[in-house]
Amino acid sequence: MTDLGEALLKSVRSGDRSSHESVEMATSARGGDFATSQTNEELPPGAATYLFRRGEVENRHRVDFVLVYEDEGDEGTIETREYYHTSLRKAGLHLEEVNPEVEGGSEEDTNYVLLHAPIQVLMKKAEQLSWKMPLNDIEEYEEEKGSSCFDHLPVHTPLNTHKAKPVYYTGQFRRDKIEAYLNHDQPEKFFTNAQRSRLVYDILQNVQFSDKASDIGIDRLLESGVYNSAFPLHEGPAKPQDVEPGGDDDPETLRQELKQYWARWGAFYKYQPLDHIREYFGEQIAFYFAWLGMYTVWLIPASIMGLLVVIYGLVTMFSFGVVEQTCNDNATNICPTCDSCNATALNKGCLYAKLTRLFDNELTLPFAVLMSFWATFFLEYWKRTTAKLAHHWNVMGIEEEAERPRPQYCVAASDHPQKPNPITRILEPHFPESNRMPRYLTGWSFIILMFVLLLIFIIGVVLYRTIVIVLLSKTKLTSEAPVVTSLSSSVINLVIILIMSFFYGMLAKALTDWEMHRTDSDYEFNLTLKMYLFEFVNYYSAVIYIAFFKGRFIGYPCNYYKIFGYRQEECAAGGCFYELAQQLLVILLGKQIFNNVVEFLKPRIKLCIENWRRKRKYGALVEDESEQWKMDYHNCEDYGGLFSEYLEMIIQFGFITVFVAAMPLAPLLALLNNIVEIRLDAIQFVVDMRRPVAMKADGIGIWQNILEFVVKLAVIANAFLIAFTSDIIPQIFYRYRHHGTSGLEGYVNYTLAHLPSGCNYSIAHVPSGQCSYRGYRDVHGDHTEYYYELLVIRLAFVVVFEHFVFAIAGLIDLMVPDIPRSLYLKIKREEYLSQQALVEVEHEDEMMKD
Repeated sequence: MTDLGEALLKSVRSGDRSSHESVEMATSARGGDFATSQTNEELPPGAATYLFRRGEVENRHRVDFVLVYEDEGDEGTIETREYYHTSLRKAGLHLEEVNPEVEGGSEEDTNYVLLHAPIQVLMKKAEQLSWKMPLNDIEEYEEEKGSSCFDHLPVHTPLNTHKAKPVYYTGQFRRDKIEAYLNHDQPEKFFTNAQRSRLVYDILQNVQFSDKASDIGIDRLLESGVYNSAFPLHEGPAKPQDVEPGGDDDPETLRQELKQYWARWGAFYKYQPLDHIREYFGEQIAFYFAWLGMYTVWLIPASIMGLLVVIYGLVTMFSFGVVEQTCNDNATNICPTCDSCNATALNKGCLYAKLTRLFDNELTLPFAVLMSFWATFFLEYWKRTTAKLAHHWNVMGIEEEAERPRPQYCVAASDHPQKPNPITRILEPHFPESNRMPRYLTGWSFIILMFVLLLIFIIGVVLYRTIVIVLLSKTKLTSEAPVVTSLSSSVINLVIILIMSFFYGMLAKALTDWEMHRTDSDYEFNLTLKMYLFEFVNYYSAVIYIAFFKGRFIGYPCNYYKIFGYRQEECAAGGCFYELAQQLLVILLGKQIFNNVVEFLKPRIKLCIENWRRKRKYGALVEDESEQWKMDYHNCEDYGGLFSEYLEMIIQFGFITVFVAAMPLAPLLALLNNIVEIRLDAIQFVVDMRRPVAMKADGIGIWQNILEFVVKLAVIANAFLIAFTSDIIPQIFYRYRHHGTSGLEGYVNYTLAHLPSGCNYSIAHVPSGQCSYRGYRDVHGDHTEYYYELLVIRLAFVVVFEHFVFAIAGLIDLMVPDIPRSLYLKIKREEYLSQQALVEVEHEDEMMKD
């Protein structure tokens, strides 16, 4: 055991000041917690860039956190900052201020406050937070990975093989039992760098910046502008430095390992090194990438199934009875789709019939059923994976700390009398409920107003289609009018969706801020609810309109229902299924391309703007930025959270589950997008962003509940899509009613109704004087008996479909526990070994006393 380790043991056991000083002396003699246990030759290359500046390199403290401010501010700001620094020193942190005067030679006015936490401060905080730490002298256990056909493929990275992280049993950390834990005699290895920054951040959040007990937390200082930024440092540059051409460029730090083996496009087919992501970024971000990675892998079988549906439709396209009847019939005229349009021959819809066959064929129904089970199995498997990862990462059953009021809440509530916290009894800012409720109601009134505005835009797109068809019918593009109108309206709708999403995002955040939610969890819940509800309506409303409303309430010839003097748009003779698939394709593909382009360009544009700002302000860019805190501050953007990432993926998940029956290629498009998304997000986190605080989490939070809602909605939506939008049910019923199971002879004409008696079109629009329209109506325009029989069959299918799927899903949920039995036994064994280890240490202590 080292001298530092012995002093540490003495300190944490006795807790007296003299022992604490002995640790300080040992630490000082050895040079600090990170570099000081090593000689100068043992330091990682470039380590000096993230150490304190004063003293010899081997004697410097490692920087655990950085506070940045560019302007000294007024006298009150300076006093607040000095008070906060004093409080940090009292909390046990070491501070070193780097400013233009001390730095010398730099023309910039950026000030940096470097923070370092001694090991005993970190241990005290870890014990307060009830952290679990690896136990010493207890065997590692093997992770149950099982065998897979992928094991023989080149999908593993060195980080998952010969650089894999060892797995230890863990126990709740207690300082008086320090000898029971791994690396207890090596303080520099006891906590990872991410754990150190997380513990320091907790200290920053609990330190006062004035005499008021409620004035605490770095977040409030950032909100009020006392500091411009606060972040932990990256571990050196993203790429190895000073590498000669053809030389060895092996990664030297964990950041460089992640860059080389994960955050690059060439690794798109590799497994993600989740343990290393967790070690560097924390459990919250690691769970996001774990979920995204598993979701992407599960998209592979869904993509194959969807591709088979399309291939089957393509192979049978030209021999399918409905397509043959449509393409070969030039005698049947379809009634005009607008008052100034002309009748068209049935075979003009040949292309639509062929394209519809691609997605709407005999495999669509089993595909929808399988996708409903796919979504259910996916959620169940993710629950079990969450339990395994939570246990593996020592966050299972983590206890949430009592949440403090949000900084924005405290600032806005400063004019109202303070009230004691019901748990801590400490006076803290309070915003009266009587004042908050009107804001809450007003906020949701704005949300409803936005829904109405969105509905107006949808009506506008519908009117656009109607007007364009009328205009094109008077030109030489009469036959191409439906295609031009449908495609152009889909693109216009996509543009409206993206614009509305941008502005609503800002409005939702402003309204949620204005509603004065006290805690971060309340704030996140309300913001998530607003954003998801709006994005749900924003992205899916046009699709829902085409799937369930278009062409269903338009009337019939000579008795059409009109809006603003125009007839409502109607489906082609083959139905609206093709147009629905096209709308889904344009929105899903356009959204994915736009989001990826924005994610790729945004940090680079921000960096260019920042460099331009600095050059304009200081005359030239400061070239000497060898220190890591400068590189992180000037070359990276602040971490903005995972909200937008989750929201984007949940919206996508809705497209591939709720409307998958209409667009079997949706899983394939999602798979291709997610392959890019994983690496794009990885590059952003490793290269483009400042290092986030390694926050703990035991899952994906509220997004799990939203996923469960989407899965249930998907079952119902697909049932209605197949029953009322697809032609599968009518074709099956027609076979049964007229030809048994032999074929669909005469099916197309059977789905068409003739002009009602007394209804005559002008010879200019209908030269033959007779035309047909889609519907089951008699010569009087009334629905036929067959229509009502088919309606009953459709409704019965919906009930049977959703009851069958929900019953199987419920049975699966009942039979498959969220926590595997092997994991349950492992948890019990860990508890037993943890207790045994602590008892042995206590016994040894008693023996030493005797």
